[in-house]
Amino acid sequence: MSEEHFVVIGNGPAGNQAAQTLKEKAPEARVTLISKEREGYYKPCLLPEYMAGKISEDQIYLSTVDAYKEKGIKLRSGQEVVDVKPRRREIVLDHKEVLRFDGLILAVGGRPRIPEPLLVFRDLMMTLKTLEDAKTWIEKISRVDRVLIIGGDLTSLAVTKALIALGKEVYFMLDENAFWPLRCNDDMFQDVSDRLSKRGVKTFYNCKLNSMAQRSEHAVEVRVGDDIFEAGLIGAFFGLVPNVGFLARSGLPLDRGLLVNETLNTGFEGIYATGDCAQVFHPEIRDYWVSIGHDNAKALGRTAALNLLGERRPVDVATESLFDVQGIKVNTSWWMEF
Repeated sequence: MSEEHFVVIGNGPAGNQAAQTLKEKAPEARVTLISKEREGYYKPCLLPEYMAGKISEDQIYLSTVDAYKEKGIKLRSGQEVVDVKPRRREIVLDHKEVLRFDGLILAVGGRPRIPEPLLVFRDLMMTLKTLEDAKTWIEKISRVDRVLIIGGDLTSLAVTKALIALGKEVYFMLDENAFWPLRCNDDMFQDVSDRLSKRGVKTFYNCKLNSMAQRSEHAVEVRVGDDIFEAGLIGAFFGLVPNVGFLARSGLPLDRGLLVNETLNTGFEGIYATGDCAQVFHPEIRDYWVSIGHDNAKALGRTAALNLLGERRPVDVATESLFDVQGIKVNTSWWMEF
């Protein structure tokens, strides 16, 4: 009998933990980890510190490329899955290669979210999700004096701290989507605005972004409400949306993300979804919730792997830790102090 082949798609905290757990609990099985990025496993939350020069690139890694070989995990980096065929137990890579699997864990994470009204300005805005994004920021930051942060999610506060540490002038535009997945009420805005102002950051709130226009290689003219100013860089931070577009024709259950039951199963035997891309059913509230944060993702990755190997372990999340965000139940473990 041939050895079992387990495939994990995604090398973030959920996927990395899932792959390690599979190899730990089923050492005789083949474990393949597929990642679009060419690097090893690193903590995205450390990217702002890397941008600020506070830590080196080596310090953001939790598992290098060589470490996977030592653990018996086959890492296929720089490769993208473009289709999943659940009934045929196959995945298709972007170079047309087809891989068969006995068990599959989808941990594809999210991609930066840009609200629809701002998509017209997308080419003028930068996001921060990957190490390559951080390197682009580093290369461009050195050429500008002022940066506008729009949004944003909690990462935006860490980026703002990094920019201040680099001696940059920072403008911060808060809007109704600020601090996704938390809703920014007046008290929260006032608190954050005061903290930003004390650090010399100019803040805008409840102001419409009227226009952006590229005036030179390193200058964009921005109109916010009645204010007109130039910024060298513009960062957009509105959280992440599940990166599940490639699954549209797969037959897997999709909503905002991949719909899974309380054990993270997709409804197909041996196929699980975990981390930021999963919407997890909670039998007590009879609704789906999503998980945000590094530690939550690791816990979900381990649970998915154990259940793929035969356990029936439900995700352990207290109902009191779930809250509504625009109709979506969210469990979040992180918060940034500024």
